[in-house]
Amino acid sequence: MKRGDRGDVNVEVVIGVSALIVLFGLALVGMRVITAESAVDEAARSAARAASIARDGHAAASVAEARAQAVIAQQGLNCAQLNIAVDARDFAKPLGETGYVVATVSCEITFGDLMIPGSRLAASEFRSPIDRYGARR
Repeated sequence: MKRGDRGDVNVEVVIGVSALIVLFGLALVGMRVITAESAVDEAARSAARAASIARDGHAAASVAEARAQAVIAQQGLNCAQLNIAVDARDFAKPLGETGYVVATVSCEITFGDLMIPGSRLAASEFRSPIDRYGARR
């Protein structure tokens, strides 16, 4: 190594380390997004299933919301904004008709704790059938 090359090596090391830090940060963001989307999917699924066995539309909505919040908390997901919407109007259908409960969950994920600006919205919708001959009010 020539005497003048020593500075070039230092610059290459700094650039290489910086690139590795950026790649590591992107990997963390990717893992966070995948984990959050999975948790939101599970929350929507669980909320719709819990609502579909309720006795009426009002109870279905409150059961679904509580179940979605419990799943999000259980998964350790911190949402900047969590929205849970439940469409339980099919409980008004007469016995024997097929009806569905639709649960929609959305969560805004932020990356501030990773020192990366920005956020991303993870959203999921799930539809679960209501028992055709179950008790409805």
